[in-house]
Order: sequence, then structure tokens, then C-alpha cells
Amino acid sequence: MKQRFSLAMLTLAAATFAHGQCDCPPISERPNVEVEDNGFGIGTDTWTCDNNYVIAGYVFVQSGQALTIEAGTIVKGGAGSGSDASAMIVAKGGQIFAEGTADCPIIFTYEGDPLDGSVSYDTRGQWGGLIVLGDATTNFGGPAQVEGIPSDNDQASYGGDNDMDNSGVLTYVSIRHGGTQLAASNEINGLTLAGVGSGTTIHHVEVVSNLDDGIEFFGGSVTVDHALVAFCGDDSFDWDQGFHGGGSNWLAIQDQPGEEGDRGGELDGDDSDDGNVSNDEMPFAIPTVQGWTVVGVGGNQGLLFRNGTGGHVSNVLLCNTSEGIEIEDKADEVEDAYERWAAGDLTLSNVVVTGGVDALDYDGDAEDGDSLLDDYAANNMIGNDEPADLDYLFDFDETGGMAVDQLYLNAGVGSGHDFALGWTFCDERGLFGESANAVPGCTDENACNYDALATVDDGSCDLVEVSLDGTLAGEGSTPGSAEISVIGGSGVYTFSWTDADGIEVSTDEDVTLTSGTYNVLVTDSLGCSGSLEGVVIDNTDNVLDFLTGIRLYPNPAAGEANLVLPLGVLADITVVDMRGRAVRTFTQVQNHIQVDGLQAGQYLVRVASQGRVVTSKLAVLGH
Repeated sequence: MKQRFSLAMLTLAAATFAHGQCDCPPISERPNVEVEDNGFGIGTDTWTCDNNYVIAGYVFVQSGQALTIEAGTIVKGGAGSGSDASAMIVAKGGQIFAEGTADCPIIFTYEGDPLDGSVSYDTRGQWGGLIVLGDATTNFGGPAQVEGIPSDNDQASYGGDNDMDNSGVLTYVSIRHGGTQLAASNEINGLTLAGVGSGTTIHHVEVVSNLDDGIEFFGGSVTVDHALVAFCGDDSFDWDQGFHGGGSNWLAIQDQPGEEGDRGGELDGDDSDDGNVSNDEMPFAIPTVQGWTVVGVGGNQGLLFRNGTGGHVSNVLLCNTSEGIEIEDKADEVEDAYERWAAGDLTLSNVVVTGGVDALDYDGDAEDGDSLLDDYAANNMIGNDEPADLDYLFDFDETGGMAVDQLYLNAGVGSGHDFALGWTFCDERGLFGESANAVPGCTDENACNYDALATVDDGSCDLVEVSLDGTLAGEGSTPGSAEISVIGGSGVYTFSWTDADGIEVSTDEDVTLTSGTYNVLVTDSLGCSGSLEGVVIDNTDNVLDFLTGIRLYPNPAAGEANLVLPLGVLADITVVDMRGRAVRTFTQVQNHIQVDGLQAGQYLVRVASQGRVVTSKLAVLGH
């Protein structure tokens, strides 16, 4: 017998999940290609999934250069912080074409990530991030230096006058474990979009466990659809400097187990202290977002609108927050969000806030500020609710490897989570359930680790599984043999072979038995069991000789006859009348059968086994 052992919980094969349908080599078998920027950028190039690309330091796609990254490719940032930090920067005038697919995403992570599921979900700050710089308008009135890159770097400027600027394509891209520190309180965002124009295509992007913000917009007009930001150390989404693009289906999931993360959205028109923003903060930030879900840590705001920002935000679900939406009205600001609301540049509609907290809050000194916003909320479907099909609390196992309490966010409002299935880190780690309040676990009662409380099978069932490797026929009266394979359980097994009558005939691993049909029960040392039924052993290579030993009696018979097969014969039997009609049929017979209920007359009894047939005559007398 050949034994193949399995563990009760298989180690997560994240690379298989993310690249299971890619035409790419296994990640562990791909050679590393070191990428450095010697001051001239990386040039126009194509990166393929045959390699893992490891970037060292700041790597630029300079103006006039285009980097194509094929589906399934892995890009890793080298270790380091401060001046030694690694990051990929697409400079103004440069382009990146990173076009992954749902079956074959592109992953940006850090050099030490083996992508086998062993890295904890909340690992942050291991490399820099991805920065895209464009030529679209901001409220700086001219080029600005991007956050996260040292100010003495002359390739890190952004902003201009071309709102249709095209920086390339990002689709099905997962950016993980970034945000390394450049200096105190100065980290790189997971995905920075600075002055990026509407000619750029971005959808199905994920930022996971960045030390700073997840996705931040510095001005620009780009649209980002189907964006997931999870477990980041600061804000999930952040816009400022006159951002006037938008998007749909934004999902922010903050680190509930670790209680890390600030707001789901920190939304400004100007967060700059350097005096470069226009005096009146125009153009204001007025993006449009449809479908936004925030899963908070419980102590922070869902969305905060601050100085110089408006926006048109609809279809929102805010869960586990200290308050839903706050609109600031600060006396020391030139133009605060409340003034943008009063002017009609900030609109909100269809907002559901869970937990009974304040759904829409005014933060200012106007006596009627609260009452005006309360009336606005009542007239625009902004309020508290607890949708029935919603589960917004989650947890991970002790190693941070897999979710043990799952989210279900398809509640009919907000972004939902369907767009994130099949290609994201979050789905890879089992974060999304199949229903509300799903409890993942083993639901197979025959498994060693059956969990009676589990409502959704998570693939962890440890079953003792028995399969037939094959049988070997004997010759003449020599018994035949059977071999089986067993996987699962403890790896220490006992065996019980029983015949068709349920009588135990062997406790061996592999068996040699006379012809017949047998069942085998395999039990491990922990009491878990598996079985295999209907193992046919046939030891009659010289079956024709054996068939001549058939006994058919009494003959003639008075309505009933017994047919006895020789030991070791398994046969199909047909009783045929003299007109050639089959009046009785018996299949897979061993030992003997009784033929009864026949009318008086002459019959032929045909016994077939292994392609050989013998025929006997049977006379039935009247009775």
C-alpha cells in the first residue's frame, strides 16, 4: 500500500490562489531580476511573469519611457528605509501599463515575502509603494513635489494643465506591505496618484497593510473604480489639492484585530502647509464617488470632509465607526467643507451608518449648523440602519494567516465585496464569507476536525480518504489481490476488510482474497475513519474452466431452481425462454442465487464472466 499523508490544516498556497490560472511558472521557481535606476530611469521595457523583479532604491519610469508589466508578474521592493527606501515612481510624462486579470493579478510586495501565505496580514512598512505622477491640474497653480520622495529629487514633480493626461493602465493590481518611513511621520502611501489625468485607466486595485494611507489623490482628474484598501496604518482613502476625479465601488477595511487605522476617508481640498496652494484654494476638490463602504475599527470617523473640499458621494455604507460623516466648519480655514456644502458643491445621498452613532455631524460654531445638516440628512436618505445581510466584524487566527471570522458586505448598499473575489490578498486569506454571520470551518461530519458550529466550509476538512490503486487477478483457484492508498488523518491506520455478508475477512493493509466484492474500513489512531465500498476481486483468468463447474438443481425443477457458482466466480446470469426472451436477469452474482416464479417450460440459463459464456438447460415442470 502507498500512503500519502496530509495535514489537518494545509498551509495556504497564496501563490497558487493568485496565479492558479496564469500561464506562468510557480513563483518560487522564478529567478530574481534586480532593478536599479542609475539616473536615467529604467527605460522602455516589458516585465514578464517568468521573473520576479526586485527594485532597489527609487526606480523611475521617466518622461518618455513606458513600462509594461504582464499579467501574473511579481514586483518586490528591496528592504530599507529613509534614503535607502525602495519605491516605484512613474514620473510625469512616463507611463506604466500594468494590466493584470482576475485570474492573473499583478502583485507589488516586499523582497522578503515568499507569497506562500506565511506573512501575517498586518505586516506593514516593508518597502515604499507605487507613485504615479501626472500633468493634470491641481490647486497648486504649478508643479509641486510629491509627498514621500526627498525634496532634492528633481524627478518627483507633478501637476500641470492637462486634465486628460494619460499615465497608463493599472488593472487587477495588488500592492502589499508598503509605507516604509523616510523620516519621522513621513511615509510613502500604498498608491499615490498625484496630478494624474482622466486618460489614465485604473480599476480593480488593492492596497494591503500600508503603514501610512492606502490610496491618496493629490489633485488630478483620474477615475478609480473597484478599489480595496485594507489594514492600513492611517487613512484608507485620502484626497486633497483640488482632486476632481472620482470613482465607484471603494471599499475600506481597517484592522479590527489590531485596532489600527484612522478614517475611512480623510477628504481635503488643501492639506498643504507650504503656501503653494492658491489663496482661495481653488479649484476646490470636487470628486464624484458612487458606492463606498467603510469597515472601521470602532473609534474613528467614517468620512471626514475638511477645508477646501466638496464632492458628490452616494450609496455609502459606514460600519463600526465613532460617527458616520463629519463636515468641518473651521473659523481659521479659508474655505471649509461646510461652505462647499452650503454652495451645493458637497452632496451626500443614500448613506447607511451602523451602530446608532451620529450619521452626519457638523463640526463648527454656527448655531444652526447641526439642525441644517440634520434636515439635510432626513431629506437625502442619510441615517442609521442595520441591514439584515451584513456582517462587519472580523478576526484572524493567531498567526495572522487566515480569517477565522469573516465579513459579508453584500448588503444592498455601498460597494459590496464581490469585485474583490478571486484576485485579492483579502480573498486569498478568507476574509469574505458566503453569507452574513458565516462561521468558517469544516462542515463534513466524517472529517477528523468537523466543526459543528461552522456554517461555511473553508476547505480545511481533514478526511481519511481511501482510494483503490488496483486489483490483480489470480489464476485458477489462486486468490486475487487489491491495493489501496490512504491520505488524511494521523497517518497511523488500522484496516477491516469485510465481504458482501459483512463478515470481516482481513485486517491487513493490502489483501489477497478469493473472488468477491469487498468493503474496507480504515481508521486512524485518533478514531477518524474513511471507507471504500465495492472492491471487486476476480481471480478467474481461466474462467471458462470454472464455469463448467456450475451446479443447477433441481433440474427439472418444480417452479424453483438453485444455481451455485464455483468459488471465485463473479458472473452475470440471464434466464431465457425458448423464444429468446430474457425472463430473469441477475448481475454481479457470486456464490448462489435462487430462480423462482418460472412457468412450466424449457429455459436456457446463460452465465457470463470476463467475456466468456456457458449455457445450461433448465426444465420447469408444472405445479
